[in-house]
Amino acid sequence: MRAVPLKELRELLQAPSFTAWWAEYGASLETDREARTRHERVAAELRRAELDAEASQRLAIDTFSEAGVAEEEGARVEAEAQAHEFRALEQVGRFEEQRFRTSDMWYRLGGAERAVELRREALAEAARAAHEPEKAQAQAQAAVRLAERQLRALQDEYAEEDRKRGRLWDEVEAAWERSFERSLIAAEHANRSRRIIREAEQFFREAEEKRGRSRTVSEEAEAAARDLGEAGRRRAALLQAAREKFGCVAGEAFLYWRHPDDQRAAWAVALREDASGWNLPVKPLEIYTVNRVRGVAFLEPAREGLPLSVDRGDRRFEDYFLGPRRGARREGGPGKVSSEVDES
Repeated sequence: MRAVPLKELRELLQAPSFTAWWAEYGASLETDREARTRHERVAAELRRAELDAEASQRLAIDTFSEAGVAEEEGARVEAEAQAHEFRALEQVGRFEEQRFRTSDMWYRLGGAERAVELRREALAEAARAAHEPEKAQAQAQAAVRLAERQLRALQDEYAEEDRKRGRLWDEVEAAWERSFERSLIAAEHANRSRRIIREAEQFFREAEEKRGRSRTVSEEAEAAARDLGEAGRRRAALLQAAREKFGCVAGEAFLYWRHPDDQRAAWAVALREDASGWNLPVKPLEIYTVNRVRGVAFLEPAREGLPLSVDRGDRRFEDYFLGPRRGARREGGPGKVSSEVDES
């Protein structure tokens, strides 16, 4: 870093070589800003795309799981319907057996009724025949009573068997009814499962499309990062060229030349505008004075001769940063501080 008088520095900033460098550096700053803005935008878009793809994938998985639950429920209900169907078939077999027994009782009942009729006819003929002895009539009456008792017994037995047949048929119809009902519910579950599977497949396709979009945005983000890195390298190369061409030290915000009248001071030429980042508003290519201790933490407008703070003996900055801690009091002259410190 070479020492340059203020007048010579101002002439240097107006020289064609510097103005050409400055134009190129300004273009690099603009390129850097554009690259950084694009990189931030694409990075944010990439995060959104990745989150969107992940959310779609999770939704598809959850939906597919829901389809599995519906399918399992449908299978369970269908199994219940099949069980009721098998029970109905078993009851049909029992019903057929009972129907045969009831039919047999019906035929026997018909024979008993015919036997009663025949016994009654025999009793009537015995009563009409005057020559029939009382003993024969008594036998005919006993035969009628026996036939009637047998008929009533068969009637009771037939009625019981017929009730059993009716109950078995009612059970058959009830089993078929339950089987039919469960089949309807099973079909509904199966249809719901198929519908949910179609939805899940659609969600999977959307998730794949979004992953493809995410991959595309990722490639754009990589390209933006490369552009940003290239812009940074270009700006760094221009700062290095400034060091070599103009004999300065190049920082991120200032170019520095040594002050010719004060070994502890330097000129600082601003590379960008900043209204709030320093102790005073900074404009591009404005020249400021900084010292070794403070650096750019305290900028002063450039002037011929010594810096204003040195010329006037302004020690406020040093007193603020290098002075005693809060609550300490000075004793024994400059630079000496008592050990008593306010602990509050």
